[in-house]
Amino acid sequence: MAEVIFWGALGIVAYVYVGYPCLIFMLARLRPRPVRKRPDAELPTVSFIITAYNEEPVIAAKLRNTLALDYPADRLQIIVVSDGSTDRTEEIVRTAFERVKLVAMGGRYGKTLAQNRAVAEARGEIVVFSDATTVYEPGSLRALVSSYADPAVGCVTGSVVYGTESAKSVDRGRSAYWNYESFLRRQESRFSSVLGAAGCVYSLRRRLYTPLEADMISDVAQAIRTVAQGYRAVVEDGAIVSEPTESRSIREELERRARVIARGMRVKFRLRGFFLRHPWFLLQVLAHRVLRWAVPLFLIVAFLANLLLLDRTLYQALFAAHLALYGSAALAYALERRNRRLPGLGIPLYFCVVNLAPILALRALARGEKQVTWETGRPPAG
Repeated sequence: MAEVIFWGALGIVAYVYVGYPCLIFMLARLRPRPVRKRPDAELPTVSFIITAYNEEPVIAAKLRNTLALDYPADRLQIIVVSDGSTDRTEEIVRTAFERVKLVAMGGRYGKTLAQNRAVAEARGEIVVFSDATTVYEPGSLRALVSSYADPAVGCVTGSVVYGTESAKSVDRGRSAYWNYESFLRRQESRFSSVLGAAGCVYSLRRRLYTPLEADMISDVAQAIRTVAQGYRAVVEDGAIVSEPTESRSIREELERRARVIARGMRVKFRLRGFFLRHPWFLLQVLAHRVLRWAVPLFLIVAFLANLLLLDRTLYQALFAAHLALYGSAALAYALERRNRRLPGLGIPLYFCVVNLAPILALRALARGEKQVTWETGRPPAG
């Protein structure tokens, strides 16, 4: 029985990280569903929404980057929605950028409610959402909206490049993990639809936007609700943006991932009716999200079952592999705290971060915690 449990648990982990990626890759090749673009199509009007909280150090550079995008000025509305900023963010927007509309929330309500408010002020056919730290390449906005020439498309997300200029293991690990995640999203997009967007670069037809509750993670919920309305949510590889490395600790990254997972779990549960009505999307969310969040449980089960099988050489070797994985992560963590690193150890460390985060997310859900506001991850200006 221990042997069956061991291989069953490892088999599920293998399916999550290898089997499902192979399956969706093959499906995307066997039955691709390309987006029908029209180079001669008229550019739609766009409302470009930047959600900001205490972004004084970066907001001017962000707005200069946005104003420099290769997009007709008469078809581009730029909105900054300030979620109760207490620094000079609002003053900078109000006094230095006449083309930009400032929407001041007047208090901290969270990113999702801030976006609800901004969309109510939007005039464009397409609404685009960006973070204040995200740098868009000049042609990225044109690329992002080009897919809307296909009437079946309702939501488009872009391609994010996370900075690795820092040597921190957490930054390099996050970048490597995002590359893996981006591969999966591209395959899902080519085959059908993605069920989540990159929060710093995604868009949708304004008429499809659904006002959300404060504790919903908007880039996931809006993509799912777009698909629920009969439209596709797709990835546009040409809409390239970059997110710089932030100076944060492994603990902060763990807390960030746990917060995102908790909100993602809440969204999936509230929209469970959609998944029950659509078998393919149920399979997709189970493999890409639910089972991945459950991986730490299966890893624990495999480890405990392995302990009962140590009378055989094969399982002794597999147990040694377990110890090597977790020992490498512990060593990387200890070295990181001393600002030292060994090549290759960042991957097992981030693997453990990724799989500890769902446990913390479940704990937060069990406690009824609902974090709707966010911090910039940067020290205050001045």
